[in-house]
Amino acid sequence: MIAHKQKKAKKKRVWASGQPSAAITTSEMGLKSVSSSSSFDPEYIKELVNDVRKFSHMLLYLKEAILSDCFKEVIHIRLDELLRVLKSILSKHQNLSSVDLQSAAEVLTAKVKAVNFTEVNEENKNDIFREVFSSIETLAFTFGNILTNFLMGDVGSDSILRLPISRESKSFENISVDSVDLPHEKGNFSPIELDNLLLKNTDSIELALSYAKTWSKYTKNIVSWVEKKLNLELESTRNIVKLAEATRSSIGIQEFMPLQSLFTNALLSDIHSSHLLQQTIAALQANKFVQPLLGRKNEMEKQRKEIKDLWKQQQNKLLETETALKKAKLLCMQRQDEYEKAKSSMFRAEEEQLSSSVGLAKNLNKQLEKRRRLEEEALQKVEEANEHYKVCVTNVEERRNDLENTKREILTQLRTLVFQCDLTLKAVTVNLFHMQQLQAASLANSLQSLCDSAKLYDPGQEYSEFVKATSSSELEEKVDGNVNKQMTNSPQTSGYEPADSLEDVARLPDSCHKLEEDRCSNSADMTGPSFVRSWKFGMFSDSESTGGSSESRSLDSESISPGDFHRKLPRTPSSGTMSSADDLDEREPPSPSEAGPNSLGAFKKTLMSKAALTHKFRKLRSPTKCRDCDGIVMFPGVECEECLLVCHRKCLENLVIICGHQKLQGKMHIFGAEFIQVAKKEPDGIPFVLKICASEIENRALCLQGIYRVCGNKIKTEKLCQALENGMHLVDISEFSSHDICDVLKLYLRQLPEPFILFRLYKEFIDLAKEIQHVNEEQE
Repeated sequence: MIAHKQKKAKKKRVWASGQPSAAITTSEMGLKSVSSSSSFDPEYIKELVNDVRKFSHMLLYLKEAILSDCFKEVIHIRLDELLRVLKSILSKHQNLSSVDLQSAAEVLTAKVKAVNFTEVNEENKNDIFREVFSSIETLAFTFGNILTNFLMGDVGSDSILRLPISRESKSFENISVDSVDLPHEKGNFSPIELDNLLLKNTDSIELALSYAKTWSKYTKNIVSWVEKKLNLELESTRNIVKLAEATRSSIGIQEFMPLQSLFTNALLSDIHSSHLLQQTIAALQANKFVQPLLGRKNEMEKQRKEIKDLWKQQQNKLLETETALKKAKLLCMQRQDEYEKAKSSMFRAEEEQLSSSVGLAKNLNKQLEKRRRLEEEALQKVEEANEHYKVCVTNVEERRNDLENTKREILTQLRTLVFQCDLTLKAVTVNLFHMQQLQAASLANSLQSLCDSAKLYDPGQEYSEFVKATSSSELEEKVDGNVNKQMTNSPQTSGYEPADSLEDVARLPDSCHKLEEDRCSNSADMTGPSFVRSWKFGMFSDSESTGGSSESRSLDSESISPGDFHRKLPRTPSSGTMSSADDLDEREPPSPSEAGPNSLGAFKKTLMSKAALTHKFRKLRSPTKCRDCDGIVMFPGVECEECLLVCHRKCLENLVIICGHQKLQGKMHIFGAEFIQVAKKEPDGIPFVLKICASEIENRALCLQGIYRVCGNKIKTEKLCQALENGMHLVDISEFSSHDICDVLKLYLRQLPEPFILFRLYKEFIDLAKEIQHVNEEQE
């Protein structure tokens, strides 16, 4: 039978040689094989291997407890230990958390609690625990598949199966033997009760098959709706990307336009959101929604047809045996009639013999002997017909029993199939709406940021910048005439030639000094000290900004390229202002790598913060993650040649991570982490967050009223927290307000798992404070 074969196959596959599922053991081997990979921390892999091995042992212990005829309490204890180990693994490795794993654990707990241990004996033990073994198998394979996906890189922060955190959602904290209610206590039925209820109905198989067919049609409609919707969204995103690219190229050539950078960021956000949506659509069309659901639908259709054929075969066999029984019954009746006729004929022959004369006795004896022989043959045929009838009755009873058993197995198989299909439908539905929720949340955050930036714009600001740039460009044209006389016209030379006259040499410092004063006055009106405008951003004529003649661009020689101004600014005593022309002679010539196409000169129209100026940027070569906004950086991004920091070009304006001239470490989670975990990585045992924030507060905020009472800007506080996790000691917090820094310090102390003053030492601290107060009173 089907269920019997599946049962043997499952036992052979899952519990071969008394060991847990192959998915777990294979995952352990996979963990060992990837432990040497550069993308995994060896300590983390070692810990994960130990956790997986412990989970495998817990599954084996539960299996052994069931097979060893242990008491109910022992099996429940083993199950609680298994759930505690699983909860511990998911708390330490959050990427393994999924809806499928939680559902499998819930089902296993419900199956164990539904078992009536008083009815268990050696004969029915396998049948009673069949559902429990199947649930253990499901849990093992689900865990193995999720672990395999994690090792292959399919599970991440946007993983589709991660559990949503809400008050109403269940977690492994409330899954236990005592917390899971029986299905009938909630108004439903247990699986065995469902099967028994259907068995009472004569059309139970037809009803179950009809439900399976309806489920397939329902799933087909859902998949059709999702596919059509995804195709429409995909076409829409392509049109949005084309429109955003065209608009961006149009407004990019226009200078000093109001909110130009804001709308440029909005267009870039549209392009980025469209790319993310395209990736989401591709994932949903592949292994996140469409393919798993179609695969489950096809499997449902296949098994439904096989079950339907099997049921028809069993019904036909029963019909054949019943037909044979009817024929045997008719034959018995016919043989009995023939026997009665033969018997009556024999009786009449005997009477005739007694009444006949002596001459006719000889002929009558022959007839009597013939009729007696016919009577015996008829009696023998009656006995044979009766035996055949009894055999047919036995066959009918056997066929009916087989049909009843087949009916029970088919109902169990259909119920299991429907449950698996519902589980898949639940998982892919969670994937669909979770990925859409992430997409909407990302778009909402981007729009909120653009809205906040738009509120900060001062009307007429860009027009004022345009007027100032125009007036300063006129002065620079006069100075350039004097400077060009002292420099070669060839872009190949890097030094100055002898002056034509002493008057030219005398005029050069004065002109340069006037240019320095004019630039300093203009730079004071620009956006605060948090960023520095590049060398040619609206400061020269159109011919110079777009690449004019060598005569009008004599300042762009190799020794004084615009990229050097950005790279040397941190060495000047002023913060956020342009370097003067007098400083040109004091700069050393740049290295060939600095003067190449990937030097900072390629980004001379980009607003950059003081921290960004410490980096040596080049064009990004491959997509990665931005260290400033944690967003995905496609090819319009930059990368530091020394510390390998990567960020968007638009993020250079607000970058606060200074170059450490060595490879930047990975992101470190410090908010919400154990105090000792962060402190042990510091030589003095003090977390760098406390040192950086406390030092900055002591330097400039001790006399500020309400320093710890007044709240700072929420957006800037979150940005500073994110920067501290990405850059650690290399974060420049001088540009943040004192209230923002205090908020970060309070947030770090507030999110510690255990307060800074430990619970167990609370009484000692109170006693110490009282003692100090008492000593001070005595001294006074």
